[in-house]
Amino acid sequence: ISTIMNSKKLMTKAAVFLIGVTTIAKVAFYETEMPLLYHSLRGSIKQSLYIPASLDSSAQRRLSVDLGGGACEWQPPEYEIPNNIDFFKTLIAGFPSCDKRMTFIQMEALTGWAAVDEWDLLQGYSNHPFIKSNYPHHEGIWSWGSQADQVVMVVRNIRRTMVEYHDILWDIATAKNSGVSDVEVLYKYAPPISSFFTWRDARVMDEIAWYGWFIDYWMEGGLQRDIYNHKLTTPEAWPLAPGGRNDPPSPPPTPVIIEPDTSCQDDSVWHPSLVQNNTCDNTLEYPPEWNTPTGNETYLFESAYDCCQYTFPNGTCLTVDICPTLAPTPNPTPAPTPPPTPLPTQPEVASYDPQCTSGRITNGCTPVAVVSAEKLRDFTDGPAETTRIANVLMKDTRISQYMISQEAWGCIWTELIQNGKGIRSVTSREGWVESDYNFSGPMLQKMIDELDRLIAKYTSPSWNTQDNANRLVELLVEHRGLIQIEYNDVTSGLRRLEERDFLGPDERSRMYNMEGRRLDEGNQAKDLEYFMALEQKMADMKRSEWQALYSAKGGSE
Repeated sequence: ISTIMNSKKLMTKAAVFLIGVTTIAKVAFYETEMPLLYHSLRGSIKQSLYIPASLDSSAQRRLSVDLGGGACEWQPPEYEIPNNIDFFKTLIAGFPSCDKRMTFIQMEALTGWAAVDEWDLLQGYSNHPFIKSNYPHHEGIWSWGSQADQVVMVVRNIRRTMVEYHDILWDIATAKNSGVSDVEVLYKYAPPISSFFTWRDARVMDEIAWYGWFIDYWMEGGLQRDIYNHKLTTPEAWPLAPGGRNDPPSPPPTPVIIEPDTSCQDDSVWHPSLVQNNTCDNTLEYPPEWNTPTGNETYLFESAYDCCQYTFPNGTCLTVDICPTLAPTPNPTPAPTPPPTPLPTQPEVASYDPQCTSGRITNGCTPVAVVSAEKLRDFTDGPAETTRIANVLMKDTRISQYMISQEAWGCIWTELIQNGKGIRSVTSREGWVESDYNFSGPMLQKMIDELDRLIAKYTSPSWNTQDNANRLVELLVEHRGLIQIEYNDVTSGLRRLEERDFLGPDERSRMYNMEGRRLDEGNQAKDLEYFMALEQKMADMKRSEWQALYSAKGGSE
């Protein structure tokens, strides 16, 4: 009996061994000879995943695995992208801090291929199918050449975006980026936190205008507009705007002295100053492009008042008159003052960013879809937002062939949002969360005004038949309602403001006065100059990287 039992054990072991060898051989055969990759998951569950023939066995990647029946398991994407695959590429455009990251994480999970940041492309060519960009904001750069086929625009509540932008400014203020600490050495000190708050508030007020300008740029397919008054501008003048050359906006104005010009002519015109921020002057120092029919109407004015009202309608405006004020002659004889001759009204001529008109994005700069950052994270609306993203990728077989099955799209959302899979994103940051910061009434009102402008524009007859415009308005109306509630809470005193909140100049001065604190205006001007120098240094570093890359490529993309 013992002999028989031992024989059975040996036969069983032999059988197990043979089955194991056969299984290994079969898996090896399929993975090397067939475009099917077999995954053993969750015990006995096995699922065959299709790998396109264009992807050979040496490039087979980790995938978000389709378990069938709508079930899935998230896996990291492939970060080493082969250069021999012809992808249909998507540009993910959004204002800085609008949570574009979660959108491209969705795309990565749906396809198994990784995304790339616009600044990473400065290191050289890459074949990533998804590109994250802040362009044309000064935090972005058109670094992808013509390696994009379509645009998806991500929109986030302007109020939440401004809170996240605070962290960018904080990094600048604390010189956390390599290479900018020498500014502190130059100024021989670091300003106090109160000066940072003042500078940050002023910068955020500027960014509110940039927010709407950014949306207009993409919705209108690269149409060139002025950042602050949103009127059309010329191709010659548009690069002078900060976004045209990827420079940061200017800090609040610091008074400077311009010596009077004794040869000043009576017919001098007023225009935005090129030497001082938020200022109009009547010097002859302005680009020749401004003295054209279109530029004349946009940049040249008969009075300082008209210049300020048109150019800086929502902010502080200084005026510098270089014409000397002469003492009156004895018994002057008043001469009749003829009415001013109005400047000829020229029709607005639309001009577009050459990056868009030259076909560098195959399907044009107008987005094919508008994605909501908030809805993507919402436990009710989130799965539908993932479906919206997936449908965008289904438009071309050069990317749709890598997509996980449609029945698993909802599972992808669950894995990323509910289960917290994937790389860290905005909401993973430790420390203060968005609700920790409040905004003053004037700052909230400026946000409401900008949203009102956008809503009125994109509900007009020329836009309200377009799906993307209607989608944008739907989101902006929701955002405006939330900001209005907060505005009511702040102005009624229900929300108490603190020093670290976004206050703006008037509210901050009022708070400091109540606390018996007074800011030294001289030191404050120097502090703002310090932060401006830090930010400019960072912009120069980015530009130097781009110019070095451009030169290395012989001026090609």
